[in-house]
Amino acid sequence: MSYASISLNLDSMDHAFGYPAGYEDPTFGPVMDRFEAFAEQFGFRYSLYVIGRDLEKQRHRAKVRGWAERGHEIGNHTWNHHANFGALSKAELTEEIHRTHAGLADTTGQAPDGFIAPAWSYSDRMMDVLAEQGYRYDTSLFPSLLYYPFVLKNAWNHLGQGEKFWRILDRRDWLQPLVGSREPYLDRGVVMLPVPSTPGPLGLTIWHTTGFLLGWEKHFGMLRAALAARKYFYYVVHPADLTCSADFPDLPVNALERIGGSLAEKQRRFAESLQVIEDAKREWVTMGTMAGLARAELV
Repeated sequence: MSYASISLNLDSMDHAFGYPAGYEDPTFGPVMDRFEAFAEQFGFRYSLYVIGRDLEKQRHRAKVRGWAERGHEIGNHTWNHHANFGALSKAELTEEIHRTHAGLADTTGQAPDGFIAPAWSYSDRMMDVLAEQGYRYDTSLFPSLLYYPFVLKNAWNHLGQGEKFWRILDRRDWLQPLVGSREPYLDRGVVMLPVPSTPGPLGLTIWHTTGFLLGWEKHFGMLRAALAARKYFYYVVHPADLTCSADFPDLPVNALERIGGSLAEKQRRFAESLQVIEDAKREWVTMGTMAGLARAELV
């Protein structure tokens, strides 16, 4: 049996715009409604990784609670979503992870098991904190040469934005794509689930953004190759994948990738991607379930 999960990093528009006063974030409304419609159509539940600071709004907390009640897994995506997360001090890492952990447990009634660092900003120090706080799995590993253009493109998007720009480049994992494992493994008792990639030593990481970057026909070919090569496959998506300019009538579009464009086209491409995964005849599971299955093989 092989497995598939959909990992949704809930990078909110509130966070992207700097939490402007009085802003009603469509992430916690029509955008997630669109994502949930696809979950119903294809018969799966998301693993949603939530930014802790978003829980400061009661409306957001109610939405997160509702998602959990409908069977979606809720994971930890740090409190402030710093792009240089792995470079923070141990005290800062502990605060970022624990504060969100406590907020999610209070919101949903269940402590999160899974974690992903912002912008896949990994470090050994981060792993120490995850192990100490009892996390069962982590998905912060990006074992692909696409890592380098991804980081540089992200930095270019924020050129002239001061601290944001420098945080993106302030990393402790520059060599990780060259030496990191492409298969699940155990690290300090935590199941590590690297972002899936195509086969071979120079295989390329595949997530929904590659369709926007490389073109959809290339993307679908990579997606099929990665599915054929990986028993444990998950597909990373972001709210911007199903947004359009009409979602932001009162705020200028910032450097966030893919925020505009045709919603109908985005929905079509997402449906096509999910159909490729569906055609691979995999069992849909949450990331937490996948980590448990992988752990049973690793211990």
